[in-house]
Amino acid sequence: MSNNHWRRVRLVWLTTLVIMAVVWVFLAYSLTPALIRSAYRGESLSIFNRIITGQSHHALSEYLTRWSQLTSKLSMGLGVLWAYVLFAVIAWTRKPTVELGKPAGKVAMSKPRLLVVYLLGAVILGGLVSDLVRDTEHWPYSMFPMYSGTSLSKTFSMLRLYGVVQRSPLIEIQLDKNIYLQPFDNTRVADALAHALEENRLDEGVNDCLKRYEALRLTGRHDGPPLIAMRLYRVTWTVNESGSNIDQPDLKVLLSEVVPRREGSD
Repeated sequence: MSNNHWRRVRLVWLTTLVIMAVVWVFLAYSLTPALIRSAYRGESLSIFNRIITGQSHHALSEYLTRWSQLTSKLSMGLGVLWAYVLFAVIAWTRKPTVELGKPAGKVAMSKPRLLVVYLLGAVILGGLVSDLVRDTEHWPYSMFPMYSGTSLSKTFSMLRLYGVVQRSPLIEIQLDKNIYLQPFDNTRVADALAHALEENRLDEGVNDCLKRYEALRLTGRHDGPPLIAMRLYRVTWTVNESGSNIDQPDLKVLLSEVVPRREGSD
């Protein structure tokens, strides 16, 4: 076939992909959010109104947030898929040129083999996109989410250690720096203390933290003050996008307090 034919094929595919991308952007980011708002108020078609029935338990923002999350995943997957299709079309429609009378250099892969390669790539990409959209993990198709996640709650809670420097008036310091309990970091310590809470061994865990703090202080590994007690609180914040209230939790619930044991005491 002539080069003009292959150029037309490429142009058709490119035009189709561009149109599909524009349609997707319009549907995903404009039409569907407007449809969700309308259906939430019961002002859309009955078939759509029946889809959203949890108005008494879920705010409109929750539905929009969930759609936004799904849209982001779909957009990423579709973007990769469209790029893959475009490269496949370019490779498939490329016509090898070999000048007569000259030894052939690199010989292009035959189209049946090229088709097998792209089919194999489509299977791999399809598995990845499937797990990406469904938020699942099937090795080797995995999103590797680790600690990622989204919470719609307006509050956030965690366990945090405080050192008591003085009781009257009460002076506490946040033990939120890794140097106080090294080589452990705050994330692992909080998880370990949460496990100790489940095992009814919370005082034992906090006491171990106090011993480590004092041992590191006495050897000059940190410049924290001597403590007369160590406390573990469950602290809760109202979510602030700027994080400006990180040092001022809205609620502190005391879970455990331990004091240093003197030599010879039981």
